Amino acid sequence: MQVSVEKLDDFARRLKISVSGERFRQGIHARIRELSKTVHLNGFRHGKVPALVIEKRFGAQIRDEVTQNLIRETLAEAVREQKLRPAHVPNVVRDSDVTNEFAYTATFDVMPEFPVIEVADLRVVREVAEVTDADVERMIDTLRRQRMSFHPVERAAGAGDYVAFEFVIAAGDLRIPEEGAERGLTAIGQKQVLPQIEEGLVGLCAEQSRSVQADFPADYRDERLAGKSTSIEIKVLRVNEARLPEVDDAFAGSFNIPGGIDSFRREVRANLERELGQALSARLRGVVVEQLLTKYGELGVPNSLVTEEARTLQRQAVAEMTERAKRAGQPVPPEPALESLREMARRRVLAAMLLNEIATKNGLRLDEGRVRTALAAIASTYEDPSEVVQMYQQDQRLMNGLRARVMDEQVAEWVAGHCQVTEQSRSFQEVLQPGAKPVT
Repeated sequence: MQVSVEKLDDFARRLKISVSGERFRQGIHARIRELSKTVHLNGFRHGKVPALVIEKRFGAQIRDEVTQNLIRETLAEAVREQKLRPAHVPNVVRDSDVTNEFAYTATFDVMPEFPVIEVADLRVVREVAEVTDADVERMIDTLRRQRMSFHPVERAAGAGDYVAFEFVIAAGDLRIPEEGAERGLTAIGQKQVLPQIEEGLVGLCAEQSRSVQADFPADYRDERLAGKSTSIEIKVLRVNEARLPEVDDAFAGSFNIPGGIDSFRREVRANLERELGQALSARLRGVVVEQLLTKYGELGVPNSLVTEEARTLQRQAVAEMTERAKRAGQPVPPEPALESLREMARRRVLAAMLLNEIATKNGLRLDEGRVRTALAAIASTYEDPSEVVQMYQQDQRLMNGLRARVMDEQVAEWVAGHCQVTEQSRSFQEVLQPGAKPVT
């Protein structure tokens, strides 16, 4: 086998590989002999199909199969010989068929050669927190609200009630709807409708009406109402009182947790502790990554990986914008330009490579126990945790993503154990609240 390596830039390499054409032909003949003994064809005894018939029926398929196998074998051998570390699957182009040789070209980026990653001088603020009795009771209250029931009442609507109503909006010659009335349902105090409508519902009993005035903002999604002052006629159809279940053994049983309410509280605490542990690990990873990028942020990374990551970010952004626009009833904004995402993509790629380099050089191995704990924490937030666990176990992409996250968190733990760490106490709510950011 002959191999030549061409350096295209800091990371791009072009390998030209050629082997004897005889090796390719022998592979084809061996595959034909194998098929002649195993293939079933009408008119021939099993194992007695002539080679010429096999060649005629399966020749193109055999050549493709042997070509792929020979490329896979020789490329792996060439990469090992040249001590190269491809950063992605090589792009392979087969040369024109030549009688006396089998040749192809493989182009790919290689992984960078990192310096020794020193972490002893990093300064990391590590957040610590614990689950308190108040956190457990707060979660139980949330679970109660998820199981609240609603009962019609004769009294006037007040805070916490669910009110069914109908309304008509008028502004000059404009009437919405043109005929009849629109219907709505809202919880008083949840701010799900215009403030003027919600305020107008308070104090009304079923079948009572009230007229309120409302000014719509200039950017309101319905262009017919944008920037207009309107009169809204509202009529209450039904007032429903929300009733929370008692926190007792029956309530615990509704979650299929045996042992009564004491066992239920222990289960809630265990779930919160798993969730808190995962959140603290993720936040520590964020802090460690920022410190590593501050120190090693100027290191180069393969352009192909940056482009691939930028495209991933672009797809994610489009999906999120589409979902938000759908919920708001607005048109989907244009997708962000790929170039605008390249710096973020470069940092993400470099962060992953730095964490991988630390893991490799220090012999860190994935802890499958932590993977199971992480999966349990994810599943515990759903109605049927077993279904979520099964979904992950049957989807290799999901499991690979989870394992990668856990491995990154293990590396961050290792870094925290070998650098300068300051602990900062946080409450459960501060760690888990939406939009909370790690301390840096």
